[in-house]
This record gives sequence, structure tokens and C-alpha cells, in this order.
Amino acid sequence: MPPTSESSPTRSRRRTPAERREEIVEAATAVVAELGYANATLTEITRRAGVSKGLLWHYFDDRDDVMQHAVTHLAGRLRAALVCDVDLGAPVPEVVRAVFARTALFTRTHQRELRALDEIVHNLRTPDGRRRITLLDYEEVHADHAALLARGQRDGTIRAGDLSTLASSYQALIDGMIAHLQAHPDVDPPTYADGVADLFLHGAALH
Repeated sequence: MPPTSESSPTRSRRRTPAERREEIVEAATAVVAELGYANATLTEITRRAGVSKGLLWHYFDDRDDVMQHAVTHLAGRLRAALVCDVDLGAPVPEVVRAVFARTALFTRTHQRELRALDEIVHNLRTPDGRRRITLLDYEEVHADHAALLARGQRDGTIRAGDLSTLASSYQALIDGMIAHLQAHPDVDPPTYADGVADLFLHGAALH
């Protein structure tokens, strides 16, 4: 009697190019987080991803290309995790405070992602030795900050001022907060974030 479809072994589904690319980027993230950027070799990345180097070349130009995609992937993941828990329609000072609070918690809940992102951003270089990830890569993030703060200016909760300066200062405080909390695991993230939010809002908000 021929086997039924229920008893027949199922064939593994062929992964799509997007899925393969994500698996390689995930492997790169894990290797960088665990071993550091310098030790994140393509040999180890392909081993973790379960692919050959030949297949990796099919999806990426070189190791730098893998790392560049990893930065985009990690930034997108962290942003998605942030906005899903923040009511972006709330009054602007509340949004600002929530962003600081949620980002601070990332130093405890998304340590691997933040460590990998930091390693790649500070070590990925152009052929002439310059950092490949620069402030220009923050333009989209700064634009989002500026849009939020502009809303605050319109509704009277954020003082008038140059939006680029306000957005850059906002991001600088976020980056500094992350670095401090990573270096001091004994510090309570919510308490620290509340203090940083107070600092920003004291200078940016109308009183």
C-alpha cells in the first residue's frame, strides 16, 4: 500500500534569498557580539549560518557588505522594538521620556544587538581607513527626531529653536545613556533614563 501524504517524510522548504540573507546577517550579529569584530571571520559566520562561502558570495559582495547589512538589520530591529511599545501620538514630552526609558531597557534586554552594532559601527572602515558608518547615516533617525520635536513646537510643549540642533542633542543623549548603562551594569536603567529625560526636557521644553 503506498504511503499516505501524512506518513510521507516532508521535504524541507527551500529558503528564499531574503531568508538566506537574514540567516547570514543573524550569524554575523551573533559572531560579532560574542567574539568581537576582528574575530568575526567569514569562516565562522558561514559555519554559524550553515552555508558555504560560495553561497555567501551569492548574496553579499564581501565581509564589509555583510557587516553593512548587519548594521541596517540591527538598527531596524531595535527601532521596531522601540516603537511597538511607545505611543507616538502622546504629548511630545511623554514620548521623549518613553523613548529614553525604553532605550535604557535595551541595554539589559537587547545586549547582543547593541554590542554587535557598536562593534561594527566603530570598526567598519573604508579602504582609506575612515569609518564607513558616519553621522550621515543618522539622517533618517535625526529626521524622525526633528519631526517629533517640531510637533512639540507646534503644540507649545517644546521651545522654539533649530530643529537640527535639538534632534542632534537628543540623539547624543541617547547614545551617551546607552554607553553609560553598558559600562555600569549596576545602574538602574529606568532611574537613569528618567534623569536623562529630565535633563533634555529641562532645556528643550517650555516651562
